[in-house]
This record gives sequence, C-alpha cells and structure tokens, in this order.
Amino acid sequence: MALALLGIALVAIIQLFSISLRSTRKSTNYTTALIHARTLMQEAYALPRIEDIPVTLEFEDGFTAVRELGSARPTGAGTDQEAQEGPSANVYEITVTVNWPPEGSFVLRGTRVIEERTSEE
Repeated sequence: MALALLGIALVAIIQLFSISLRSTRKSTNYTTALIHARTLMQEAYALPRIEDIPVTLEFEDGFTAVRELGSARPTGAGTDQEAQEGPSANVYEITVTVNWPPEGSFVLRGTRVIEERTSEE
C-alpha cells in the first residue's frame, strides 16, 4: 500500500515538473520574441527613410520576424491655409510580427510620425 501511494505521489511530482518546464520554455520564447520585436521597432523609429522600414529577418534561434509599414494618415491641421503654408506630417503604423516554431507568434504595433517636407524647403 505504501509503495502504491509513493508511486502516485511520484507521478504527480513528475507531472508538475513537466508543466513547470513547459511554462518556462513558453516564457523564454515570449521574452525572446519581445526582445526581437522591440529591437526591430526601435530600428524602425531611427531609420531616416520610410522606405527602409519593411523587412523580413530570420534569427539563429529559429525565430523569424516581419516588419511592415501600414498606410499613412495625415495629422490634423487647423485650417487648409495652415496646411498649405507649413510642412505636413503623416502618421504611419509599424507592425512587427515575430514567429517561432512550432506555432508561436508575437505582434508589436507602434506609430511613427513623418514630416513630409515640401520641395521649397
């Protein structure tokens, strides 16, 4: 009887250990994906040209990342005359999607305001 109880207790402990390992691996994957996504987002904020933002990368650890540029929407200007006289600005949405095997995915979104300079400046 004692051996049966000991066997049941050992099985329960091994199952808890297995769950703990899966949780640790999942946490590690999300942390790694977050680091990759934040790095790509910070790079997108620093790039001088808006055309350089879209990119697809593969990392050594099996992670892949896609950085996309969403459509621009103009920022609100007070009047039409003010908008014609000064430089205009567009707000772009940047999306970074990081994937890892077998089915993990993490998405980070941000915005960037780009001032469109006129040819007179």
